[in-house]
Amino acid sequence: MASATTLSVPSQASAAQVAAGFGLSHAWTSFEPLAADPSTLASATNSTQTFELLQQRWNATGTTEATNAAWVADPFDGGNDAAVLRVAYPADSRDGAQFSMAVLDRDAGVQTALLKYEVAFDSGFSWIRGGKLPGLYGAAPGASSLCSGGQHQSSCFSARLMWRNRGAGEVYAYIPTYPGFCSQSDVTCNDDYGTSLSRGAWTFSRGSWTTITQLIALNTPGVANGLLYVWANDSLTLAHTGIPWRTNSSVALTSVFFSTFFGGSDSSYNSEGGSSFFRRFEVYSSTQPSNTSGPAVEATFDGTSSSSVDLLQPSPTSRLVPLALLVVGLLQLLSH
Repeated sequence: MASATTLSVPSQASAAQVAAGFGLSHAWTSFEPLAADPSTLASATNSTQTFELLQQRWNATGTTEATNAAWVADPFDGGNDAAVLRVAYPADSRDGAQFSMAVLDRDAGVQTALLKYEVAFDSGFSWIRGGKLPGLYGAAPGASSLCSGGQHQSSCFSARLMWRNRGAGEVYAYIPTYPGFCSQSDVTCNDDYGTSLSRGAWTFSRGSWTTITQLIALNTPGVANGLLYVWANDSLTLAHTGIPWRTNSSVALTSVFFSTFFGGSDSSYNSEGGSSFFRRFEVYSSTQPSNTSGPAVEATFDGTSSSSVDLLQPSPTSRLVPLALLVVGLLQLLSH
């Protein structure tokens, strides 16, 4: 199988340095509330207050429910006076939290984006079999779909991160595939759910912050020249230069998909309790796609099905409300 052009990218670099190297412009930086602010303290027992702060500080969109999330003092960095977002995972469940962060200009047709954030886990966190973490998301204008929960759509893609057993990291993507793609040693495909890219490329830590930098450059439809890179604590850990992110040129990078829960599609993934913590999001972007070469391919979506979910204008009658902070009971839909 032909391969895409291999780029020279820095093995050690901050998010800002990577963005500069790819010619990306700063798009957005999160602004966490002060930990001592009364409104922050109120979020510990008031899910509506939690989501209002997410709307104000993290450009979150959707409902006002945030049952498993709260703004708390930083448990790992005593010098940080800003709050961090804690997501609790109730024991014997796969519950978590989910919403969209509207941090990219949907009208600009963003073709390359970089997402940076910091994530931490309790010092005694049990990884079990795995769980989801935030990543970049793309969709076509007016797309009525959500690329998650077994829904493979030509109008969108998702590129969440995952932790696996023992904290092994990967990118977990809902993308089309082509002959030969799934036979690569660092690609694990699943016709019903997502595709695992470079499983175990890095390891998440307990009791301390891990800085994640994810870069995606969209492919030319019909060509496998999409880019995917991940730096963990500023060290390059994952590099793919032949990703078929899209088959439709109207699909662009649109948001950050904040999605975290245990799963997995069955009770063997159930949490033993514990929490994750998030802070310091940054996003950079460009309207230029990947300009590397790659093989001409016919990428397809196995098990493609339709969805009634509108990523731009969530319907109050939708069975699954996207772009909302969802504290499950919905994990049958988003279990994988």
